[in-house]
Order: sequence, then C-alpha cells, then structure tokens
Amino acid sequence: MKKKPSLAPELYTSADSNPDIKFMHMMREQDQNPVPTNHNLPSMTLVVGPSPFTMPRGWEFFLTSPYEGISYISTVLYNAGYPVRIIDVRYSLDPLEDAFNQIMEGTEVLGLATFEDNFPYIRALIDKVKKAKPKMPIICGGSLVTSSSHIFMKYTQMDIGVISEGELTILELMDSYARGQWDKELKNIHGIVYRDSNNEVQRTLPRGQMKDLDFLPRMRLELWPQSKGPKGLQPQIISSYSRGCKMDCSFCYRTTPQEVFKSPKKLNEDLKWFKERYNTEFIFFVDLTFNAVKNHTLSILDVIKDYNIKWTCLTRCSNVDKEQLDAMRKSGCDIALYGVESLGADALKEARKPTTENVSIRAMHRTFDAGIRFGALTIVGLPGENEESLDYMASWAEKYNHVTRVKYLSLMPGTTFYHEGLKNGTLKSELDHLNWLSTEQALYEDEFINVSGLPEKSIREGYQRLYDAYQPGPVMNFNHYPENFQYFHPNSNDGTKYSIDYAGKGWRAEWSSAGAPITPGTENFTLDQTGTPETAKAGSSLIKCGAKNLKKIIK
Repeated sequence: MKKKPSLAPELYTSADSNPDIKFMHMMREQDQNPVPTNHNLPSMTLVVGPSPFTMPRGWEFFLTSPYEGISYISTVLYNAGYPVRIIDVRYSLDPLEDAFNQIMEGTEVLGLATFEDNFPYIRALIDKVKKAKPKMPIICGGSLVTSSSHIFMKYTQMDIGVISEGELTILELMDSYARGQWDKELKNIHGIVYRDSNNEVQRTLPRGQMKDLDFLPRMRLELWPQSKGPKGLQPQIISSYSRGCKMDCSFCYRTTPQEVFKSPKKLNEDLKWFKERYNTEFIFFVDLTFNAVKNHTLSILDVIKDYNIKWTCLTRCSNVDKEQLDAMRKSGCDIALYGVESLGADALKEARKPTTENVSIRAMHRTFDAGIRFGALTIVGLPGENEESLDYMASWAEKYNHVTRVKYLSLMPGTTFYHEGLKNGTLKSELDHLNWLSTEQALYEDEFINVSGLPEKSIREGYQRLYDAYQPGPVMNFNHYPENFQYFHPNSNDGTKYSIDYAGKGWRAEWSSAGAPITPGTENFTLDQTGTPETAKAGSSLIKCGAKNLKKIIK
C-alpha cells in the first residue's frame, strides 16, 4: 500500500484550468515580446527581508545572490508591463525601517517574500505599512505562507497569501486588481487565501503546479537593486531546471512536491541568457534533486557543458553512478551536495530517509573517483540518533574533511516533525515556534529543539566536530560582500591536505562562517521566552546564542 504523503493534498494538484493555460501562454509570449512598462497599471514593490542564516566560508555568495522565486515573480510582472521593483534588505542594519521608507515611495501593491525564519519581521513590516497606508494591498508568497497561511491570517494584517507557485497567481491577481475587480473575482482565483468584504478568511481551490516549466520566462536579474550598485550584479547566481521532489522526508517542507522539469532546449535558452546578459560564472542549481531522472539529467548535462561555467547542485546518494558523475565533471561541476543527514540507521528511519550508511559512503567514493568534491549535508539531533552514531558520523567527517553543512534539526512548519512537535507538546505554540525560528543562525551556539533525547552537551560536541570538519566552498574569491556582513569563528586549522590544496593555507583563518546581521528584536524570541521550560532546558542551557547578545529594546 502506497504511503500517504505528509504534505497538504492541495500541493499535489496540477495547474491545468483555463486561466492557468491562458496565463502560461501569456507568460511565454511576453518573455519573447515584453510589454512596455505601463505606468497606468498599478505599481508593485517586492520585499526580500532579512534571514539570520549563515553560510560557511566559500558559500557567502548564496546569501547575496538574487533569489529565484522573487526573480521569477518580478520578471513575469515586468514582462506584462507592470511597474515593479525589488527592495532587498537582507543585510541591512535596520531592515524594518529601510524597507518601510522605500515602500512609502511609489508602491500601490506590496508583495512580501516569506521564509521559515522571517515571520516576526514580516509581521512587524505589515503592521507598520498598514498603520501608514491601511488600504495598501499586501500579498505574501513563499514557503512559510504556504505552510502556515492560517498563522498569517490570524496574527497579521496580510490581505492575500499565495499558496505554492506564484507566477500564474500573481499575474491573475494583478490583472484583476488593475481592472478593479478584486471584490468580485478573488473567490475565483485559484491558489490563494484572502479576507472577504466581511473580513472573513476564505481559501480558494488549489492552483497546483505547472506541469511544463518551459513556459517560465528568462529571469531578469537586472531588476535586483544590486545590479545598479557600484559592483554590479555578482557573477554567481541561483537557478534550477526542475521543481519538486518525490521523497517525503520528515524534516523537509516542499511548496512544490511534484517533480517537473524544463526541457534541454529551455535550459539552453536560460544559460545562454545568463552567460550573455549577466556574464554568469557560477550557478548553484537548487533543484531539490538534480539527478532525479538519469536520462534527463544526462541530457541537461550535455547542455551545461557548452557554457564554461562552474556549478554545484543538490544530489541524491542513491541515484549517482559513474556515467552521471563523469558527465557532471566534464560539464563543470565543482562540488555535488548530498543529503546524507545521518549515518545512523534509526535516525534515517525516523527521518523517512530511504538510504543507508553504505549508500552514502558508496556515493562519496564514486564522487571522489570522478574528480568531483563530495559535499555532505548533515543534521544533528534527529530522533533515533544516539551518542555512538553521532560520534561515528563526526569521526567520518573528520577523516574525509568533506562536510558542507551541518544544522541542528529544525521542526520546519508543515513537516511531519513539526506536526509531531505540536501534538506531543514539544512546541509551545505555532506562533511561538515561528518567532523562535527567526533566531537560528546555523552556528554551534544556536539554541535547538531537542527531540533526540540525547544530552545537550553530547549534541553540541557532535555539532562542533562536524562544523570544524567543513571543507572550503566553491567561491573563495567572492567580491560582492555587503558592507554589514558579520563574520564568525576564525579557525587556524586548515583541515586536511584535501582542503589546503583547494583553497590554500589559512583559508578560514579570518572566519569560518558569515552572514547578515541578526535582526533587531530577535532577542525577544529566544527559547526561554518562546519554548516550553522542558525544551529550553534541553536545548539552550549551555550556551548564549546570538539573539541573547542583542540588547532588549522591545517589551
């Protein structure tokens, strides 16, 4: 009997209604022949807010690169003739005030990108904007509003939440708004949650995923403000050729769980655009599983090899073989990232991760043999982890010096672990947990929700060993550092010869991780304030996290 997927059933539907088809064809036509900007149409401002997330040395480019979701939304609006701009306050010292001041000039409709770790910021910004301009429509999109729209509707003044993919929905919403027909038509626009004229929350039929990604436009990265700065657009970008993942891991939330792919012809069109228009040198392919379908992956690699770019991707251990890895190396793959998560059999079972230690180690050796770096993505604190399995994984990481990422388990909204945490009382409340997620910097001093039953000391020691086993990231010569970045944990230990040969001596002597400043106000959401006494004691008694270092200014 097939196991029932853990995510909401609406995410497994398809965008195939008449309006969907109409707007897909419109999107494709306008990509080839953009409509001149029409200032009689309502202007839209899209805000990308801050995240506390940090990245290891050599991966800093990811935190400043244009994000794919907002790039697509801004592009389809621009191509349709709407005045659109992006406000990017990811690394501002005062992101709330900076965004607000820019919003107040020339915004008729406001769009906000939501992430799992920015709910308090989004809530505060909505309150501030609505106080100044109560009638300004505010639309939220992204993973967090998709998983937790009920929280947004209850605790914020958001007008509309876009569920799952947003390209078709935003075109239909703005078309209706431009014609002054929202009051009549919102109920018929699929894939949204909204407030009706009586302030009652309504949810429309799901829109579902587009089944043909060739309708997507080429992203107009010049719409991002950094492209107009003194350094111009960075040559490292984020892109993908697919959406979705058929796996159903207990810790992972996907707004697009169904696997859908661009054709090789479409990818070729995109890469040509990136190379000729933006001088792209490096691409992080953020497909949830780059090598999901072997024959299609090989055809995609055959396209990439002609563009003389370096790249990385997220890869499944069980899928790789010599033929794929050889093609990846020949097409410029620097490092392939693998969702190892753990080497412990019980932890992998609890995570619903269909893999084993042997599969991960086999993938590692195959990757090394192909001349590609192996990047282990790991999680500390999974249910089922024990001290022996954690020590074993840390020893493995120290031997091979191949870790790219380690994180404490986060109970992400919408996931199996999240729902279990609510059910068994591990989480104080949904609102408290969303607030607490805004404190996570992915450093070893972070607080964490301890669901493994292991002593806090053991989990922290295992985490730091994995953290110290980081290997260099693929962009060590990054030149677009924002002025206000923060830098963490200088480490004079260069690791193995493997890392020194790649990045040189002293490659992390100045810092081993970097990220944007933590948002003012985050100090109000530490685990002692947002968690149960038991969770605070089990995951935050031994450290002082970054949020606790901020001066309390909000009562």
